[in-house]
Amino acid sequence: MGKIVANWFRDNCGMRLEMYAKMLKDQNLRGNVFKALDIIEKGIATGGKILIFGNGGSAAESQHFAAELVCQFQKKRVAIPAIALTTDTSILTAQGNDHGFDSVFERQIEALCHPGDVVIGLTTSDVYHNGHSRNIFNAFGAAHKKGAKKIGLFSIKTKNLISIGLVDVPILIPAENTALIQEAHLAIIHMLCERIEENL
Repeated sequence: MGKIVANWFRDNCGMRLEMYAKMLKDQNLRGNVFKALDIIEKGIATGGKILIFGNGGSAAESQHFAAELVCQFQKKRVAIPAIALTTDTSILTAQGNDHGFDSVFERQIEALCHPGDVVIGLTTSDVYHNGHSRNIFNAFGAAHKKGAKKIGLFSIKTKNLISIGLVDVPILIPAENTALIQEAHLAIIHMLCERIEENL
């Protein structure tokens, strides 16, 4: 039992080290993280707000991201206006019940988003013709109409959504395992929060 557990732990650590090694070498990934940071900082500096959304684990990370921005990450500073569009159960259930789950983020962007705002969508997969993650696509479409800047925390599985061209900066994690992608998204979120605080 001890050897099996030790191998399981080693293999899992190895998977993560391999992913982060790929991220470190990925110049496109690095460049897009820098671009995303620039967009977010300019949005904050000009009085814009950050609107964040995702499904499932990505919904939780959206809330985590918004909390770090509104409250603080590592040091005391002014509050940053950020809203996770995954938190209001009345809005989510009313819109979902009356008009379908595909529009739950889109409707909130129609209500809250203005030019100069930054919209950040998270997904570990892609938008598929069967309706999977269609709410992510619709949200980016609404943000485009509103004139907001659009950032995507995605993965190498995210192909259809990128090909549509609705996202200004796609950050693609070089992995296909959902759990690893989520962990990498959280790491990117923390990196962004650190630099945003340092540069305020």
